[in-house]
Amino acid sequence: MSDVSRLKIVSYKDTESSNKIGEFVLQLNPVDISVVRSVDPPKSSSSSDGSPSSSQTETFRPAKFTFKFTLDDTGAIGLELPSNTIANSINILETLTIIPNNETHQNPYVYLYWGETFQDSYYGQVTALKYDYNFFDISGNPLRALITLTITEVNAIMDRSFQSPDITKIPMIKDKDNIIKFSEDSYDDKKYYIRIAEINNLSSLRNLKKGSSIFLPPIEK
Repeated sequence: MSDVSRLKIVSYKDTESSNKIGEFVLQLNPVDISVVRSVDPPKSSSSSDGSPSSSQTETFRPAKFTFKFTLDDTGAIGLELPSNTIANSINILETLTIIPNNETHQNPYVYLYWGETFQDSYYGQVTALKYDYNFFDISGNPLRALITLTITEVNAIMDRSFQSPDITKIPMIKDKDNIIKFSEDSYDDKKYYIRIAEINNLSSLRNLKKGSSIFLPPIEK
């Protein structure tokens, strides 16, 4: 049976570098995902003397993603938890999404990877995390939890068509793509293929799955 792609939440300290904190791979994929985009009209810009201008400035309209997924430690499914217990798995998720960074005092920025579902999205921050325990062992340890996660995009707009090594790109993997090609196309040098593999946690240089996305951040040369 072929491997099933699982939704991955990758956590970063900021939106401008490859300063990755960690990642959380869902044990079970969500059944549905709610996407809400704001519809605020563009704001009128002002001239230098403060008077209204005839032109309008397009405002950033963040999307809000809400989805539910289950963590199960009953033994009913053959997939491992992100950690050894339900409680520890939730602690990891909290660390990667809602615990503020000591330096920036901001909760981490996250990017979602799952096929083409989030390929046109921007970085986001978790604005709500809810979990419901609904099954326990005789000692009171949770064996199943339903997680509800809401992520709101932040204003860190990336021009995905701008082919520059100073701009973050998240292309979709196609037939015959390989890391060396991504390195040459994105950074004008094939020597960065090992760094790309490290950033994307690839255990093999050939471990690219068609239809998934690959993260190509700015790399200092």
